[in-house]
Amino acid sequence: MNFYEEYIIKLQKRIKKIDEDPDPAKLKSNKLRYELEIETTKKQLEAWQQGRPFSDGGSATAAILTLAMGFAPMGSVGPAFQTATPQKYLERARALGLPVDKSCDMTMMPFAMMECGDVPMEDVAICDHHCCTPMMLRGIYVSHSSKTMTYYIDRGVEENEATLKYVTDQLGEFIEWAEKKFPGVIKYDEDKLIEMQSYSDASRPILDEIHEMIKHKPSPVSGRGGGGGPGGATSAKGLELLRARRDEIAERFEKGIAAVPGEKLRVLWCGVTNPVFMDPYKVLAKWGIATPLGLGGGTWGRMQRGVGFWGTRKLTPLEKVAARSISDYRGGLGSIYVDEIVWLAKDLQADAVIHYNMRGCTAALGLRKMVEDRIEEELGIPTLQLEGAQWDTSYASEAQITAKLDEFSQMLLSQRDLT
Repeated sequence: MNFYEEYIIKLQKRIKKIDEDPDPAKLKSNKLRYELEIETTKKQLEAWQQGRPFSDGGSATAAILTLAMGFAPMGSVGPAFQTATPQKYLERARALGLPVDKSCDMTMMPFAMMECGDVPMEDVAICDHHCCTPMMLRGIYVSHSSKTMTYYIDRGVEENEATLKYVTDQLGEFIEWAEKKFPGVIKYDEDKLIEMQSYSDASRPILDEIHEMIKHKPSPVSGRGGGGGPGGATSAKGLELLRARRDEIAERFEKGIAAVPGEKLRVLWCGVTNPVFMDPYKVLAKWGIATPLGLGGGTWGRMQRGVGFWGTRKLTPLEKVAARSISDYRGGLGSIYVDEIVWLAKDLQADAVIHYNMRGCTAALGLRKMVEDRIEEELGIPTLQLEGAQWDTSYASEAQITAKLDEFSQMLLSQRDLT
C-alpha cells in the first residue's frame, strides 16, 4: 500500500470519529477539510497511475502556477508531515547517506519515500533560495540521483518593480521550458490560474475576520486548530471550507467559548514549524496558556497590512505569482521574517513568544537572536528558544520538549502571580 492509499484510510478514520465521537474542543468543519484532502489525494493517486508529471512548484514560489500548467502536485514535504511510518523513511534516508542527523529531517524524508516507491518520483523540482536551504539542496540531490529535473528560479530579495519583472520573466521562461519538455501534456492555462487566484483573493477578507476574532481573550481556537487553519483557498471547495471554519469560529466567539478554558495567558508559537511527533500546544493548554495561531509567520499578515506589492497597482496573473513569491517571509531579507513575528506578537497581545529552532533550519537558527532581541526591546516579553526536529525524536524527545514547555509555562504564570 502506497502513501496516498494509506493517507486516504487515515482521513476516512478521522471523518468517522467526527461523525461518531466528535471532540468538542475541535472544529466540526474539520470534516470538510478531511473530505477535501481525500479528494485531492485521490486525484494525486489517479495522476500517478496515469503517468502524469509531478512537481511541487517550489512551494511558495510557483505551486499555484504548476497546477495551472497541468502538473500533478507533489505537496513538497506534505507526505512527510502526514506519513504514519516516519521512522521507516528516516532510516532509509540515513541509509542513502542523506544528512538526517545534521539537517532538517523533514526535507530528507520525501526522497526516501520516492525511493521506496510510496510516492511518485518528482518530475520537476523547482529550487530557489528561500529560507529552507535543505529543501533546495534536496531538490538538487534528487536530480542527481534520479531522472528528476531541477529548475532554478532566482527570487530576488527586494520588493520593487525591477525584482517583480525579474521574477515574472523567469516564470514565463519556466512555462516555455516545461511546455517543450512535456509537449501535449503540460500547457499553461491562464484562465485556470486566474480562477485559482480569485479564490485566494476571496480568502483574504475571511482570514482577516478570523484573525480579528482570535485577537480577543479568550480565543475561540488554539493550537494546531488556531488561526485560519489550512490557509487561503485555491478552489471553490477550499473557499467553502474556509467560510465554514469562519462561521464556526464566529459562533464560538459570540458564545464566549474558549479553546483553552480559563485562558490565563497566550503565546505566539513561531519559527517555521513545530514537532510533528507530539502536540506541544496541549502541554501549554494544561497550564491555561493559549496559542491563537498554530504557527506565527507567513505572507498573509503582510498582505493584510498592504506591505510589499499588496494593495498597490493591479497585477497580471503571472505578476501575482511572482509577488507572492517575493513577499513571502521565508525568502527575502531577515528583517521580513523578524518583522512578521514582532507584528503578530504585538497584534495578538501575546504574553510570550516560543521560537522553535528546528535543526538544520537556516532561517530559524540564523535569526533566533534577532527575534528574541526585537521582542524584548519592543514588547518587553520573554522568548523561549526551543530546540527540536520534526519527526526525529533522537535530537529532542517528547519528554524533553514537554519539560521545557512546563518550566517556561510555570515561569510565565509565576511572573504574573497566576499560579
